[in-house]
Amino acid sequence: MEGFLPILSRWIHVITACIAIGGVFFMRIVVPIGLSSLDPESQKQTFLRLRSVFKKVIHTAILLFLLSGTYNAILIWPQYNAIKGLGHALFGMHVLLALIVFGIALAALAGKEPPKAHKAMMMTNLVLLMLVVAFASTLKWARERASKSQAPVNTSQLQ
Repeated sequence: MEGFLPILSRWIHVITACIAIGGVFFMRIVVPIGLSSLDPESQKQTFLRLRSVFKKVIHTAILLFLLSGTYNAILIWPQYNAIKGLGHALFGMHVLLALIVFGIALAALAGKEPPKAHKAMMMTNLVLLMLVVAFASTLKWARERASKSQAPVNTSQLQ
């Protein structure tokens, strides 16, 4: 049971990332193509309905990211300290880009009607989400590399 909560938290974080990236891709790439055969009024009505559902998904995702990300960071903070500069730089960029993504998402989804720049905002978020995953993946690689390079301590020699 000891490992259950860390595994659950990591799983929630990764699955939420998959849902967020897939959702942004769907709303920015798939939906416009799918709506192109409809008349303008039907396009608008369908888009606004999809946007309303997507907004609820993203708001939930942001909450889950904040909760699971904070827990995960606290849990593995000693590993970040073990890789000093690289660990903190990668972690910092991961968090900074994630916060920027949250801000853009909240701005793009505010109100009943999308802002004029919503297409550019969603594409920017799609690219930034990919970068967030790249920083997270590199951070995981750096942590694993550091833990493999540390030689295990032979306790029999300490006595």
